Amino acid sequence: MRYLGVETTVDTSDTDFIVTKVTILSEEASSFLGKPIGDYITIECRYMNDEVEKIDNKIIEKISENIKEISHIVKKDSVLVVGLGNNDITPDALGPKVIDGLNITRHILEYAPELLDDGTRAISAIVPGVLGTTGIETSDIIKGIVQKVSPDLVIVVDALAAKDMSRINKTVQISNTGITPGSGVKNDRFSINKETLGVPVISIGVPTVVGVPTIINDAFNYISEKFPEVKDSFKNKNYIKDLLSDNRFDFMVTPNEIDDIITNISRLLAQSINLALS
Repeated sequence: MRYLGVETTVDTSDTDFIVTKVTILSEEASSFLGKPIGDYITIECRYMNDEVEKIDNKIIEKISENIKEISHIVKKDSVLVVGLGNNDITPDALGPKVIDGLNITRHILEYAPELLDDGTRAISAIVPGVLGTTGIETSDIIKGIVQKVSPDLVIVVDALAAKDMSRINKTVQISNTGITPGSGVKNDRFSINKETLGVPVISIGVPTVVGVPTIINDAFNYISEKFPEVKDSFKNKNYIKDLLSDNRFDFMVTPNEIDDIITNISRLLAQSINLALS
């Protein structure tokens, strides 16, 4: 479907997944949606936290094929993978933990190429930390590494903030427009994209936190659906607007089982990236 500079497809052919692909084609659509021109893929899977090998393999294959599709990667391309986030804060540790599970080959190709098969891709990785602990903008660290390593593609992995409770820990979001660290928690840093790095950037993220205003909004919607008689009462008294504008509710929360969630999802993403780059 194409409408006002936006092209959208929704694939439900596999009942385990809903894959939504959105392409923003015009500056007008970009301005209206508040997103850069480019491609956006959202993979929804209710089984993403299940430790079931069959389901895991299906998710890995699905994420992998979409990474390859959006990146247009070819066999000779070298890749730098960046794990954004703070390893000391569990909901924000997704990126660093994904790096732990990657097959890194650049150093072996340089110093002991005989140990690898012909045609093995050069893959390097970095966990740049966060501004509060390094004192250096993350984008500056990555720029310096890109200039030294000269990858053909940068893949950035980060934890995201959910805009809908149903998506937390259940969706993988992939884009070729880069990423702005901290934007989901109102702490925007400098963007990491093709314009700032000089090479294509693919971002991969999973929502691991949700804002209290989102929870409040979803709760009101749920109550309104279950009890239609109170819907007008909520609307007329403007409860939602008042609550959402109250600074006392302006913070993020995460599920109780976040430790296991990060462990499982980081493994899935690492294996998906490994497969896509193999």
